[in-house]
Amino acid sequence: MTTRWIDRLYSQALGEAGLRPTGYAFLARLDAEGPLMVSQLADRLAMERTTCTRELQPLTRAGLVAVETGADRRQRMVRLTPEGVAKLAEARPHWMAVQEEVAAAFGRGATDDLLGMLRGLLADAQQLTVQ
Repeated sequence: MTTRWIDRLYSQALGEAGLRPTGYAFLARLDAEGPLMVSQLADRLAMERTTCTRELQPLTRAGLVAVETGADRRQRMVRLTPEGVAKLAEARPHWMAVQEEVAAAFGRGATDDLLGMLRGLLADAQQLTVQ
């Protein structure tokens, strides 16, 4: 229930900039790391490659990212476009406002502790192999 509540906050806030939370995550990751192969982007966002490909489609249609052939013709590289950089800049204050709202409601220290534990859990989970 908490995840759904927080997702609604981000969806509302980012919707004002014309993005969904997943789209914002894609743009922010590409901004931070530069162009990535679809499989790398999926790994960074802890999602399946096929889900990543599907989620990229609206961003590509909107001109916020470009998907191009990599060095190996089977590879697809994703890069942020200038329009994507501008959309991210428009959306970032909305994202930051929700970050602050959640931290204020939960407490800054508790929020930092929780995020640290969640990052650790993700790192541990990524070490496991799916059977």
